[in-house]
Amino acid sequence: MPGPRGADGLLLEVADQGPGIRPEDRYRVFERFSRGSGPTAQGPGSDGGTGLGLAIARWAVDLHGGSIAVADSPQGCLIRIVLPAPGPPPAPGSAPARLRSI
Repeated sequence: MPGPRGADGLLLEVADQGPGIRPEDRYRVFERFSRGSGPTAQGPGSDGGTGLGLAIARWAVDLHGGSIAVADSPQGCLIRIVLPAPGPPPAPGSAPARLRSI
């Protein structure tokens, strides 16, 4: 569900009730094929994740000039995304903006 929209853009928060992400892993989980180091009830790697989901989310957010981070949460995991407010629409007949390469 989208968060509030203001002059600064859009705030989107996604929460779950899982084991959360340890503070020491919060930056690393946005790297490709990286996964949290915390144990799960079924053991390491039992969640079926590949370590790509948050890396893809970061890539998409970066393309839009936003930010994504793991936020403090009393239970589970909270991912906070901030997207900037859209700029003025392009002038009629102008060339489309080019995406920057990463």
